[in-house]
Amino acid sequence: MKQLFSFLFAGLFLSALSAQSAPFFPEELVVTVNTLNLRDAPSVEGKKVVSVSRGAILQFVEAHNNGEYVQLDTTSQYAPWLKVRYKDKTGYVFGAYVTGTYTLVYEDDMMETVPPLIWYGVYKRDSFADEIRRVDLRIEQTYSEMYGSPIKVLKTNQKEPSKFLIGTNTPLKTGYAGPLGMYNVGDFYTANGLFPGAQLSIFPGQEPTDTTFKSSYQLAATGCAQFVDDFVQIKGYHLYVVDYMPQPAVRQEITNWVMPEIPELNPSVSLLWYGDLDADGKPDAILQDCPYEAGCRASLFLSSKARNGEFLRKICEHFWPGE
Repeated sequence: MKQLFSFLFAGLFLSALSAQSAPFFPEELVVTVNTLNLRDAPSVEGKKVVSVSRGAILQFVEAHNNGEYVQLDTTSQYAPWLKVRYKDKTGYVFGAYVTGTYTLVYEDDMMETVPPLIWYGVYKRDSFADEIRRVDLRIEQTYSEMYGSPIKVLKTNQKEPSKFLIGTNTPLKTGYAGPLGMYNVGDFYTANGLFPGAQLSIFPGQEPTDTTFKSSYQLAATGCAQFVDDFVQIKGYHLYVVDYMPQPAVRQEITNWVMPEIPELNPSVSLLWYGDLDADGKPDAILQDCPYEAGCRASLFLSSKARNGEFLRKICEHFWPGE
């Protein structure tokens, strides 16, 4: 079971503490509490600039003090102060009270509340296809043997288990989502690990009646494994998205999204899922890496959010203690 460390929102900003992997903050944020004050300074003593309501969309500007985690008081959760823009106003908000407008979560995640987004699940449709369904979410209390007490976890209104859940502030097209179906990336005697030398295909797939051309990319990892003080270490790791259609091939480097927190840790990257979530005919992907000594993350990359010179752009991430 992929559970968050303690709260959903902590996972969204935890990577800001990393010294090696690139700090990640969503470009847009949604307010998750009934009322939230934007302040002129990153402190509860800061003067109120404006109050916004639950569901309001904020534009991320920057993280205060490189995203350092703090507490408002001894009972509050840890989170960074974030500088944001709301309409023509700019101010600071406490990161525990916002989440990204794209959110990746899993059933049975530990959560206190459901963010005010439109929620979808990706499910097995048949042997060779996934589908996107609109879902309703709820928080259910259940006893945890690990914690020895009741905890609040995320549930859906569907009978079948989902592969993962996506929350957005804009509608997604329901129906066909990708070519995997009942299979996983590592099935059919293949591997899903993006270790040095690995090269994996990602493609959107298509319905049998769809004869239009679809883009296909390769995820390619380079680097060298060698003994350092009797331990194997990977040196010079790089990860690329490669399009072989043009000649010469064109590639985008995404290494900075999957590097460990400390140099002594080897990169541990794998492909969890690929398909077409945004219905643009180009592949989207979920990558897993483990940037900390304890804990891994799944990162969602969408083709529709790519900028000039990119094929994919990371839009959200989800942390869990590891499996």
